[in-house]
This record gives sequence, structure tokens and C-alpha cells, in this order.
Amino acid sequence: MKVCHITTAHPALDARIFYNECQSLSANGYDVALIAPGERDFEKSGVRVLSIKRSRRGLISRIVMPWRALRRALREKAAIYHFHDPDFIFAGLFMKLLRKKVVYDVHEHYVEVIPARKGRKSGGLFSAILRFVLETVPSKAFDMLVFPTQSLSEEYEKAKRKTVIMNLFRIDSLEEHESESSAGKEFDIIHLGTVSQLRMKFMLDVISELSRLREDFSWVFVGLSTETIEWVNSNSASKSIQRHLILMEKVEHMKALELVRLSSVGFNYHPFEKRFQVAIPMKVFEYMAYGLAIVSTSLPELSLLLTDQKDSILVESQSAEDYAVAINDLLDDPARMGRISAEARQTILERLNWEMSEEPKLLHSYSKILGGN
Repeated sequence: MKVCHITTAHPALDARIFYNECQSLSANGYDVALIAPGERDFEKSGVRVLSIKRSRRGLISRIVMPWRALRRALREKAAIYHFHDPDFIFAGLFMKLLRKKVVYDVHEHYVEVIPARKGRKSGGLFSAILRFVLETVPSKAFDMLVFPTQSLSEEYEKAKRKTVIMNLFRIDSLEEHESESSAGKEFDIIHLGTVSQLRMKFMLDVISELSRLREDFSWVFVGLSTETIEWVNSNSASKSIQRHLILMEKVEHMKALELVRLSSVGFNYHPFEKRFQVAIPMKVFEYMAYGLAIVSTSLPELSLLLTDQKDSILVESQSAEDYAVAINDLLDDPARMGRISAEARQTILERLNWEMSEEPKLLHSYSKILGGN
């Protein structure tokens, strides 16, 4: 059975799209094609990656890329088309006119995310239009909506068919590094992923507070944009802490996990905004899988999964000092850090991993769509 995943915004080897969903489908007998931005076609782990050239960034790209992807997708004549970006909604509606089975994977709470990225408050006419286009229309039009959290799913009350498939860590990724020697740690703290200027400013405040508590530590950021790196390097407030920082742009997924393995503490921070209250940051599970001690914002969905806090430190406040103290206490107490690290890894291996928990949901959802039940 042929299925086709489509993304116009994510990299081809995205953790959720490629490593979790596409690999699982391929391993379970589906003929999987993934259409994604890139320069060349290739095959990896049984998944055929079909590249579409990225247009210039901005509005032109958002208009052109979905239709370019649509044209290539229709050539596949797949039984299911599964797309991952709101930019593709109108192309997805065109697919429905052609009577195709279409799944929309809703990665974020876009009605809140889009205004925030544009520096606008949510609410008013703009948000009402977004809600209609991004929530009401997809809820009625597509064969299934997929959500990474239960609370995000509840925002789409009118969805005729939906399922929650969390973005958990795929434990067979650990096999990539199992044969390697257990090298010493190179970094004290790591943060994975893109960061807005607002969040970066807060994390620089945390680093500044930590530098008052201890002299020697290293903090690596992996996945920053060029603009963010330039902003940090030119920010006068960060000059005093530059010696602690290693700033890296986005690297391939498995390389990022190698850098996680070489770190001691995994850090995650999000402000208490609605768009983050319905999210679970996958980076936390990646940290835990590699035995890092976790210091993270206490987000509602995350707190439900990590209930006893033996495997993590969840900070309830928005105080940079509180985060710095939590990190410093861990670095000062290697025995405690070791206990938390071991608990974190066991939590992933025994309970919170993709293969045991979420892959069966994906396969069941596809069976329902194809069976029409």
C-alpha cells in the first residue's frame, strides 16, 4: 500500500515526520514516499525522499511550495496523503476534490503561534479568520487530524475524526551510538532547537545568573538561526558570558543526538503562553533517552507525563535565577545528577518511547482510514 507524506517547511529528515512516522510505516509494509524541500531525491531506511526545490523565503515560497508539492504528490497515486504544514491546507482541499484520502498532522497551535511570530496579540478579526481557515475547515474536510497532545486536540472540537500521536523518542535511535565508547562529557548544559529572540534573551539571563554561582561551565546551543547567533554575538549584555557559550546552527538529526550524548544537563524553557500550554517539547525526551538530567519549564502536558519528578526538575516559575539555581545544584551534586539521569533513561526505555506507545496508534489510524471505519 502506497502512502505519501508531504512537508513544505520541515527538513526531509525531521524527527517526527521521517524518523518516527515514515520509518514506522515503511517498517510495517507500507510503500512510503516523503515529499520535502531539498536539492535531490534519495532513499533512506526504505523511505523514498522526493525533493522539491525551495522558492525564495517569504510569501512567494508559501504560495508556490504547496502547489509544487501537490503536483509531485499526485504522481505517486497514493492511498493516503499525510501533510504536515498549514501552508498545504488549500492544496489538501484540492486533493479532497479529487477524492483522495488526506490526513493533516497539526504540529502546533497555529492560531496562537502565527500572531505571536508576527508580534501580534491573539484575538480579534485576524484570529477569527485564522481559526476558520486553520481549525474549522480542516476539521470538516480531511479524513483525519493528528495531534501531538491531547490539549491541542481539544482545540479542534469540530473534527470529525482525530487522534493523538505524541512526538516521543524513537529508542532504536540509541543503537546509532550504543557501540561507541562512553566518552566523557564535553558540555555541561545543552539546548536543542530553534529559539526566538525573546526566549534567547531569557536563557542568556539564566546563563548570567549561573555565572554568578559558578565560574566554569559550558553551554551549547544546537539549532540556532544565523540571525539569532549574530544577535547574541552583538548583544552587549552577553559579552560577559561569551566564554561559556557554544552557538551552533541546525545540524542533521543524528548529529544533534550525538551532541546530546556528550552533555550532562538538558535544558528547556518556554514562557507561560497559551501556545506552549498545549505543547510537549520533544527535546526533553531526547535528553532523557541519552541519560541527561533535565531542567525544564513545568508545562501542563509535560507535567502529566513526568509526575514524580524523580527523572526531571520541572521549574514552576519564570525566574531566571530559579533555573540557574536548579542547574547549579545538579552540577554541584554529581550523585544526585546521576540518579536523575538513570531515572530519566528508564522512563524512556520502559514507558515514554515511540515504538511502544505511539507507533501502534499511527498504524491503527491508517487501518481505520483505509478500512473506512
